[in-house]
Amino acid sequence: MRTTMRRLTVAAALVLGLATAAACGDDEPAGGSGGSGGTTGAFPVTVAHKLGSAEVKSAPKRIVALGEVDQDALLALGVTPVGMAELTGVQPDGLAPWSAPKLTGGKPKLLKENEAGFNLEEIAALRPDLILAAGDFAIDKEYDKLSKLAPTLAYQNGPAEDSWQQITQQVATAIGRPDDGRKLVADVETKIAGVKAKHPGLAGKEFAFTSVFPNGNVAVMKSGDDTSVKLLQQFGMTLPESLKKLPGDGFAAELSMEKVSVLDVDVLLSHYNDDPATQRKIEANKLFAGLGAVERGSYVPLDLKSFWPLRTPTPLAVPYVIDQVVPRIAKAAGAAGPA
Repeated sequence: MRTTMRRLTVAAALVLGLATAAACGDDEPAGGSGGSGGTTGAFPVTVAHKLGSAEVKSAPKRIVALGEVDQDALLALGVTPVGMAELTGVQPDGLAPWSAPKLTGGKPKLLKENEAGFNLEEIAALRPDLILAAGDFAIDKEYDKLSKLAPTLAYQNGPAEDSWQQITQQVATAIGRPDDGRKLVADVETKIAGVKAKHPGLAGKEFAFTSVFPNGNVAVMKSGDDTSVKLLQQFGMTLPESLKKLPGDGFAAELSMEKVSVLDVDVLLSHYNDDPATQRKIEANKLFAGLGAVERGSYVPLDLKSFWPLRTPTPLAVPYVIDQVVPRIAKAAGAAGPA
């Protein structure tokens, strides 16, 4: 079972418990890379990355995507992979609600990832001619074997460090459509910029973005370099200095309930790994219930459909956040009063 403990431990971040599962054995891979606006650019293309380089000699027809941003970038460009990672816990079909509408033809093979990474035999059986793995958190261990199957793209900076913009552009370049990649990034960034105009009450509001461990401790993002923090800041919000100064070298700090007073910010966003019992326990705790954000209605509990696209922005997830999640955050910011 793939968990975000592993994924965000790599990023020195949160333990969040999102799992992936194997697709049914009788799922047939989608035929070709299909989709409107397929891979019709100029080839060969060489894409350098931190683990090496990938030479794509001709337009790829059977692409396997092993990370959320990789596969969403591909889908946003109108190309369907033959295989991609399954996301469970979000909706029953193993697809994210922001990705599913882009799959109008055959369903890709949904691939299992566990603590050791993806099943290489499953990937090999798909006969890939390009593997997109910038968002694969086990790519350091898998790269040598994957790159023997097909040209393989890894991260530019490090696991969980590349922005969705970087990965999107890398994907677009690999399929011979760099201009389309730049346009896609620009279109999504325009939507992000529009949030400030539509929701001016977010400007300057200090936020805490948290996830609760099964033991009741609270993980809170504290790094301005984290992708979710960057997105919330692009909406006009502010990560408070009190959180930035929390101890530890990673993207997040872990707080016991006795330390939650630091979460008394303008807007508190909390995820409970879709565990109602833990949520009830935390919300009933006097220290948590006494936070100003909770008392005045500036507290937003997030289910996985709301939390995960914030935690892992992609060119498809970001517009979903803007439409489905930002209005709730803006309402909470309104309850906080003037910044």
